[in-house]
Amino acid sequence: MSEVVERYTIKPIPDQERHGTARGLFPFWFTANSSAFTVVLGAVGIELGLGVVPTIIAIVAGGAVGGIFMAYHSAQGPKLGLPQLIQTRAQFGFYGALLPNFLIWLIFLGYIVGENVLAADALSGMAHISYAAAMAIACFVTWLVVFFGYRIMHDFNRVTALVALILFAVLLVRLIQHSSAAHLNLTAFNFPLWLLFFSINVAGQVGWAPYVSDYSRYLPSSTSPRQTFWYTYLGSVSSAVIFAVLGALAGSLALTSLESNTVGYLAGLVPTVGWLATIVLLLSIVAGNAINLYSPLLAGVAIASKDGGAAPGAAVRGAGTAAIMVITGYLATVVSANFVTDVSNFIAFLLYIVIPWSAINLVDYYLVRRGRYDTDAIFSPSGIYGAVNWRTIAVFLIAIAAEIPFMNAAYPKFEGPAASALSGADISWLVGFLVAGALYYLAVQTGRGRERAPSPAGSALAD
Repeated sequence: MSEVVERYTIKPIPDQERHGTARGLFPFWFTANSSAFTVVLGAVGIELGLGVVPTIIAIVAGGAVGGIFMAYHSAQGPKLGLPQLIQTRAQFGFYGALLPNFLIWLIFLGYIVGENVLAADALSGMAHISYAAAMAIACFVTWLVVFFGYRIMHDFNRVTALVALILFAVLLVRLIQHSSAAHLNLTAFNFPLWLLFFSINVAGQVGWAPYVSDYSRYLPSSTSPRQTFWYTYLGSVSSAVIFAVLGALAGSLALTSLESNTVGYLAGLVPTVGWLATIVLLLSIVAGNAINLYSPLLAGVAIASKDGGAAPGAAVRGAGTAAIMVITGYLATVVSANFVTDVSNFIAFLLYIVIPWSAINLVDYYLVRRGRYDTDAIFSPSGIYGAVNWRTIAVFLIAIAAEIPFMNAAYPKFEGPAASALSGADISWLVGFLVAGALYYLAVQTGRGRERAPSPAGSALAD
């Protein structure tokens, strides 16, 4: 049983517990984006008034750019054997990491609520049960997958990736058949709106960054960082692009129907086997939501304890994720019906917080420490990384402040002066990344010598 149910939470994974190859990351991350949530994301471009062609270009370009961030984070997992947000303590300090960790933890909960809505809608329509009952079932199934943990999640995603790809091919053919008789808006273009949608697709990938290495940390420490990067990147970006394109095509044909019942509309494209399409889409939603549930549990443990404590990992994971699902399941029953717009606003806002954190983390790992960390010290407030790194916190907050003039946020409604001068174009994510990365690098250079070198026993050295 211990080989099936994961035993660890946030502690480093010992070498003898490492297993798998980087190739396994491709189906894992392909499945993560092969859901109705990504289909909804693709329809946002149509909702904004863009034509099909500019929408698809933004989907491809945004996914390709955003995937770079998340894949570089993934490459950290095999070397350190740590959850992503635990490693944040090396930049922000033991207690200082609570700030970004808590903010990102809230973002996780937003994702779970969104996936819960899609799953309950689909299940209630297929099984003809109440929305509340469908929500309870969807939450329980997701919880069960996460209770077993890392290995079962990888196995589940491997199977789901194959059936999701087959479903995509079938749905794409059906949409093309429908579009041949429709008058589609192919070329409508507005650069500020295109740039906004491009940024939303960047965010769709960057949103995985705070927890992507959670799913590569069990790989052997000898795993090639290059292979880890590329299998993660290709799996995540390919599925994000093809399912978002599916959403763009569907939105151009029937945006209102797609908004009101995403899974129901897609299953209706293949009415003779609509029930089967619904099941496959539900499996994809559960797979993606399991990722969204597993990682906030790790983040919550990192917030609440030094190293996960003495309680068995399965018990902590079971109780913690159950509490999260009860809360998010309830929130999903009262969420706005205007779901496409809500997703757009949420994903766009996500960038403002995650991008500065990502820049700090990547610069620290690849340019400053070059993958060399004292993993023992990460679990001690008196270690070399300190209790609070005020310089890093200042950089993080300054970078967010630097984004504000360039923001064009729908909720809360705000358009900064720079965004206004750019006719509403939002490039705050780019500003935030450059400011956070550059300031952090400079701050570290001015403070060099204040940390002792990592001890050989506790360090992890990248290739």
